[in-house]
Amino acid sequence: MNWLKWITHARKIITLYRENYEFIKSITLTALILLSLVLTWSLWTFKPSHPLLEDARTVKKQEVEDPAEIKDVVNPTQVIYHSGNKLYGAEANEVVEKFHNLLNETKFIFETGTKNNRTFDPEENFLNDIPHIEVIYPVDMTKEIYKEVFSIESEITANKPNDVDRIFLFQNPSTESIEGYLVSYETKKMHKIKASNNNLLPLIKNMNEMVTDESMVPYISYDIEEREENGMNEIKQRFYFPKNKLKLNRYNYISRPTTEDTYEMYKKALFKDPQAVKSATGDNEITYADGTAAMVVKILQNRFAYTNFAGSPNPDTIQISPLFQSVEYINTHAGWGNPYILSNLGSSTDFWLFVENLPVLDPEMQMSLTWYENELQEYERSLVQLDLSETSIPSSLTEEITIQSGDAVLRKLKESDYNTNYIKDIRIGYTMKKREPHLYMLEPQWFIKYDIKGWELLFKEDGEEGF
Repeated sequence: MNWLKWITHARKIITLYRENYEFIKSITLTALILLSLVLTWSLWTFKPSHPLLEDARTVKKQEVEDPAEIKDVVNPTQVIYHSGNKLYGAEANEVVEKFHNLLNETKFIFETGTKNNRTFDPEENFLNDIPHIEVIYPVDMTKEIYKEVFSIESEITANKPNDVDRIFLFQNPSTESIEGYLVSYETKKMHKIKASNNNLLPLIKNMNEMVTDESMVPYISYDIEEREENGMNEIKQRFYFPKNKLKLNRYNYISRPTTEDTYEMYKKALFKDPQAVKSATGDNEITYADGTAAMVVKILQNRFAYTNFAGSPNPDTIQISPLFQSVEYINTHAGWGNPYILSNLGSSTDFWLFVENLPVLDPEMQMSLTWYENELQEYERSLVQLDLSETSIPSSLTEEITIQSGDAVLRKLKESDYNTNYIKDIRIGYTMKKREPHLYMLEPQWFIKYDIKGWELLFKEDGEEGF
């Protein structure tokens, strides 16, 4: 029977195994050792066959609406018209927006020759009384930034000014071309430029008409001086204020609701593996973390702070401007939500919410990104997203108010104990107050940035100075 043959074969195999047991054991042990060595070597020397993986903080990209360019976020906040010894200005109105848009459409070249690369002296009449425009930016721009903002077609060499914070523009009387100067108050440098087209010409020609129709109103200047070693005073900063009381609008805007879907959107954008993220709820805050990064949502402030704990910067990599990195990062990680403009380029890259040509100076609305060796370390922003469409709020909720004059600002500075050495900035901006769960009021007021305190109201109480 067949089963007797199978038993006979089995007995032979068992006998053979018993007779060669030690030999088989040695062969098996040797094979296992060799396999272990091969696997260990493979683990040590393994390299993925696909392209090098991106950093965990940049790999999660999303398609967003209205991605911004550098020109979109570097925005002027004042336009000053110099006509003889008279000053006229505009802020919080469409004149600023017009200049911003036309400057975006204009290309410039640097004028050659040493006479066009000069020291800037605010008291020097370097334009020989030619009527001119001064367009002022809230931040000092590096060469790589203003090359983008002003579409500089010339090569940016070492002798070109750095920390540029304004541009002077005028019409050449003989050629009608638009010329100007890039100016840095910080380094006291300036360089002459020339527009390669005349997009700005109609607007600059129309300045006197703007004065007549009060689009441009009388302004005054305020200088902060510092005594030099030679005993002379040097102007370190110059501010421009509207001479008379200014009528501006107080706005009310509905905000889009912040929900779990909002948190999920940012979680998916900021973390490499959203499935690995754990959440914990505490006192009015929610923490999302995956062991290498954390996002803490402050529920009452409707704001989050993201921190990267596992950054591994490579000091040998080519350093990229934090502004360029920040714009690209926000463009690909859930987007902007509302218009923002650059407000600071220091240890962090900061942005203001920008509404109706004025910045919102409430610190809770500031967006901030901190980079180190091209690696994002911290990212903070508000989750409030205002509906800025014209149909979102009835016009009855927009109210015209009057804010203090520049003369009142000068009196306030003189009467207060501010040390001018510590005054960083003085400007009109919005406070932002929550009136109802999804209704916010933006009210224009005077602010001062003093020492390390950040922005604070210059006039602490309503009804003071100028109302």
